[in-house]
Amino acid sequence: MRRTGSRHVVAEEVIPVTLLSSSTCGRSEIGFSLIEVLLGIVIIVFALYGVLDLIANNQNLSLRAQQRTVAIELAAAKTAEIRAAGFDAVEQLRAKSGSASKTFVYPPEPAKFAPPYDAKQFRWQAHFDPLTTQPAVIHATVIVSWTQPGKRDTSDSVAIASLLAKR
Repeated sequence: MRRTGSRHVVAEEVIPVTLLSSSTCGRSEIGFSLIEVLLGIVIIVFALYGVLDLIANNQNLSLRAQQRTVAIELAAAKTAEIRAAGFDAVEQLRAKSGSASKTFVYPPEPAKFAPPYDAKQFRWQAHFDPLTTQPAVIHATVIVSWTQPGKRDTSDSVAIASLLAKR
C-alpha cells in the first residue's frame, strides 16, 4: 500500500497475465511439428513427380516427332523413286508378280530400306491401285512403318500417295 499526499490510500497488487496467441497455443517451443514437416515433404515430392513426369512425356513426344519426320522423308524418297521409274515399271512388276487383282502390293511384306538409307527400324511397302475411271493412271501409296524402341507391340506409320500416268 501506498499513501498519497492527502489521506487517500491506494492499494497496488500485481496480477500476472499470460497472453496466448494463436501461433503458440499451448506450445512452449518455437518451430515446426513433425506433421508439418512431413506434409511439406509430401507436397514437394508430388510437385517434383509432376515435373519429372512432364519432362519424360516431353522426351517421348520429341522422339515420336523425330521418328515421324524421318519416316515422312523416307516415304517421300521412295515415292520419288517410284515416280522416276514410271507407270511402265509398275506394270512390269505387276506382271512379274503374277498378281491378277487390281490392287498390287510391292513388296508383298514390308521391306527394310536398302543403302544409301540408314533406317534400320523403318520398313516400307507400296500399294498400287489403278483408277477405274482412268485406266492409264495408277494411284500409288507408299507406307513407311516403324516400331517404337523398347516397345515391340507399338508401331506407327505414315503414308504418301501419288498418281502415276502412262506416257
